[in-house]
Amino acid sequence: MLLGPIADAAIWVAIASIPLVFVGLTFLHAAQRPQWVWVLSGRTQIVWLVALLLGSAIIPIGIPAAIYYLVKVRPELIRIESGDVSNLIDGSPPNA
Repeated sequence: MLLGPIADAAIWVAIASIPLVFVGLTFLHAAQRPQWVWVLSGRTQIVWLVALLLGSAIIPIGIPAAIYYLVKVRPELIRIESGDVSNLIDGSPPNA
C-alpha cells in the first residue's frame, strides 16, 4: 500500500489495461483498411479482425497476433494503399 488501496488498485488496472489497449488499437487499424487493400495483399480482413478480437479477450494470443500484424501485415497494407503494387505485378502470388 504505497498510496492507499484505491490508488494501488488504479495503478494495477492501468498497468493491466495496456495490453488490451495495444490489441484494441491494432484491431481498429485493421478494421479501417479498405477491403480492396486486403484483397490485393492476399490476406483476409475478417480473419485478422476475429483473431485480434479474440486476442483482446485472450491476451497471450492477442499480443503475438498484434505484434505480427504491426510488423508484417500493416506495412504491406499501407504500401498497397499508397499505390505501391510493384511486387504484385511480377507474377508472384500474394502472401497468405
